[in-house]
Amino acid sequence: MLCQFPSLHAEMLPGLPLKVDVRHVANDKWRVDYRFTQPVTAITMPTVADYRQRAWKILTPGMRLKAVGEQDVIAATSGKPFMAASVEITTFDGFAPKDYASFTRFTDGGTAIYLGHLQGEARRGKQKYEMQTDIKLTGLPKENVIAPPLNRQMPGGARGYAYFGPAQAVSAGGTKILMDPETPPWARETVLDAGAKLSQYYETAYQRALRDELLIMVAISGFEAPGLSMKGGAVMGQLSYRFEGKALVGDHPKKRDYLARLVAHEMAHVWQMNIARGGVGADEPWVHEGGAEAMALDGLQQTGLFSEDKVQAYLAEKTATCEKLGHSVASYDGIYACGLMRFDQLGVAIVPLWRSMMQATEVKGDVYSGAMIEALVREQGEKWRPGGAN
Repeated sequence: MLCQFPSLHAEMLPGLPLKVDVRHVANDKWRVDYRFTQPVTAITMPTVADYRQRAWKILTPGMRLKAVGEQDVIAATSGKPFMAASVEITTFDGFAPKDYASFTRFTDGGTAIYLGHLQGEARRGKQKYEMQTDIKLTGLPKENVIAPPLNRQMPGGARGYAYFGPAQAVSAGGTKILMDPETPPWARETVLDAGAKLSQYYETAYQRALRDELLIMVAISGFEAPGLSMKGGAVMGQLSYRFEGKALVGDHPKKRDYLARLVAHEMAHVWQMNIARGGVGADEPWVHEGGAEAMALDGLQQTGLFSEDKVQAYLAEKTATCEKLGHSVASYDGIYACGLMRFDQLGVAIVPLWRSMMQATEVKGDVYSGAMIEALVREQGEKWRPGGAN
């Protein structure tokens, strides 16, 4: 399960406008042209394993791509400033653990490319700038192109997946859905049913409609691999799911339960970021991941998708995991399991707590944090406990 957001709030940088043209030029080839409004000396992007080293080719003469620590850097070999750079990218089927897949293939020949991996920072000497990208998408002849939602919090900031292919998204209320034609009926039914019920519940419970139409993409990577892999990611008003494995074939209640939890968790992230400013920070991932787990369990029970027994069984499972980890949130599993336990042990209802966190983060733009939770529980926690007024 992938449940993370780009680190939007790690540091506040001045913005630098630029245009980025993303063109699908051949079956597995893409051309990306960067055009800045001012000269820069480098483009820097967080490393995504060996993706760029294997799949990117710099087209602009006199420029190169190199890895520097945890950054991939595009710069002129002479060190001189530049205002444009072009890259050819080959569709990349690998992905880095705990990161977004750079590309997602659909069985109808369509492909989704993660625009966030094309964005980052620009530098002029030692000065860093946030890239404020105006992205233009161009497909092959007769190819349909679906752009991801805009980044409303940081105009020109990180974006989600853009789809290029034969399919059209279907509108369902305030949601657009792009479903792989090979999606098994049980998975299709679960995504649509759980998505509709949870979206309605979250909107009512957290007292805010989504600011943009939600875009949901479901891709099938194949049925050849052993077992079952169901991955999901939430990014900027978009949910992306990628399913794979022989066990996709055939219905089973446990598979529906797992997928319903995944949908509930990812939708919780969408509502966490359904705010004008503030939101998810980079330093305490247990807050938004443990919070999404708590919001998901509440949503699943309140919509009737899960019984109380199922919720309690899941809580018991995560409690056992957290205990094995020594109640630490320092590991990947700890972020989720022990993050959930921290919220559960507060003894307050998650809905009024997170509703107040949304309001608090918008007031000053401060990110969600453990300190914010402590302050809100100290101030209002008594009325959020069982029997109190929500």
